Amino acid sequence: MESRAHFSKTYTSQGQKSRIMQDLESYSENFRCHLKHQSTTISNNGPTIANKMSRNLHVGIVGAGLAGLRCAEILVQGGINVTIVEARDRLGGRVHQSSLLGRLVDMGPNWIHGTDDNPMLKLAKASDTKLSSPGEYTFVYDSNGVLMDGRKVLDGFAVVWDIVTDAFKYSNENCESIASDLSLKDFFRERLSASLLDEEAQNTVLELAEIWGGFIGDSFERQSLKWFWLEECLNGDNLFVSNTHQTIINRATEVVMSHVKMHFSTVVQSIGTQLKKSRDGTVTVKTTNGNFEFDEVIVTVPLGCLKMGTPKFVPELPSSISRAIAGASYSRLEKVFIAFPMPFWERLSTVTLKCDDATLVTERTLPIFTHFLRPAYVPEEQKSWTLDMIALSSSTVFGAHAQPVLLFDLWGTSATHMTSVIANLRPTSERYYKAIDTLFRPFYSRLPGYEENHPDCVPAAVIATNWQNDEFAGRGSYTNFKTYQNGRQTEDDPVIDDGVRAMRTGVPERGIWFAGEHTAPFVALGTTTGAYWSGEAAATKIIEAYDLSRQSESD
Repeated sequence: MESRAHFSKTYTSQGQKSRIMQDLESYSENFRCHLKHQSTTISNNGPTIANKMSRNLHVGIVGAGLAGLRCAEILVQGGINVTIVEARDRLGGRVHQSSLLGRLVDMGPNWIHGTDDNPMLKLAKASDTKLSSPGEYTFVYDSNGVLMDGRKVLDGFAVVWDIVTDAFKYSNENCESIASDLSLKDFFRERLSASLLDEEAQNTVLELAEIWGGFIGDSFERQSLKWFWLEECLNGDNLFVSNTHQTIINRATEVVMSHVKMHFSTVVQSIGTQLKKSRDGTVTVKTTNGNFEFDEVIVTVPLGCLKMGTPKFVPELPSSISRAIAGASYSRLEKVFIAFPMPFWERLSTVTLKCDDATLVTERTLPIFTHFLRPAYVPEEQKSWTLDMIALSSSTVFGAHAQPVLLFDLWGTSATHMTSVIANLRPTSERYYKAIDTLFRPFYSRLPGYEENHPDCVPAAVIATNWQNDEFAGRGSYTNFKTYQNGRQTEDDPVIDDGVRAMRTGVPERGIWFAGEHTAPFVALGTTTGAYWSGEAAATKIIEAYDLSRQSESD
């Protein structure tokens, strides 16, 4: 759910609680009662809660992304010895920044999804991170590269969101009986065929609905209808992180780093365990830089890594977890940033918007959001692309962090094609620059104010993500929920919600726990909020387990 999240509505009948809310309540009961007695951060002087925990307890955390860092913070609060083993030479995992013309841009998440009781919002405020609410006004270019009529766009999106709302409700109430190969697009087609819209209007709605790919990191037709209810997000606004997540990561690590042992550039190869009938067993973690032994291990590597079989578990994980990992799906969202000397698109342009019986002609600049629908004006391999674009240049929206940069979101086949083109190119090379510019010039050249060969219209720099070629990211982006193309429902079809619960539970009898956005409360799967919450949960479970163990010993 990296792009703008859909607006929040009630998807269930009056008096009913959605599956999402039932899960969130259950999740909260399991660990928040423990946390409410603790500070949400640790003091600069070190651990604040020594309580009943043994200071000899040693917990290993595999991965230093948001989940791993939050795990470490909670454990250090409890007076526990913590070691983090990280494959990269930096912190943050997929929450990562790169420099573009001397200014940072987020290569990972750009958004905080939902502001109601969201810990990421609190962390952003505590770290003085600048957040923006870009609004909803949107330009849409049709397949011929022509700017679509404003009223047609508004009417079309109104139908899109109405059907999305119906699909959430239908999925929530009928999950068990929906076939695994039915997609959100199938649901759209069914509803549109029963509507009073003419064929042209129906086609417009289907084309506009393809922007859902930006939310899930895969094509519209791969969004599972059965598991669509899992895409529901937290209530509240969706805020763009204007000055990147760097300040958030710095805030999350400033105290933890002085109280944990860090091992960077250390790739975990295997995790060996035994059945722990008592709390005296150990977990052996073999890495490229030697072996470690811990009392407990929290594995926070991305879902994509687990699906690739890294790290290896000896013995193998229980079938409930191995099936959960195999049945879960992983997205293909990529981003491209193109910087210009000046924001040429901010020159005034005439826009016609038909409203009711009047026609308004206004002078305005490009809105923050632009969509390009299945372009016919590009090479054959790009004609299936539907793209989202965000203009980061508005000082009204982004304040001092505005910059003359266009951010393109790609997903599915477009993202895979782009990463295959740049896979073996150095980001600083001329070939890399030309490859990116060749792919995206057909789109940015459609924007108002563009003049071919004008100095302001020639990119000054480009940079793209390459998650699908990143082994430590699991060769992908984040958790999503795809259809399964078996043509019929069988007992072997994955039960995604049960799979998430299995990964949350981990294998405590062997000292293995999991955290990460793929183990989060359903309402936050695939988000930074989910990663953060999952880290809290895993750490709290260990604290509670040892508290209970010590209480039993003293009885």
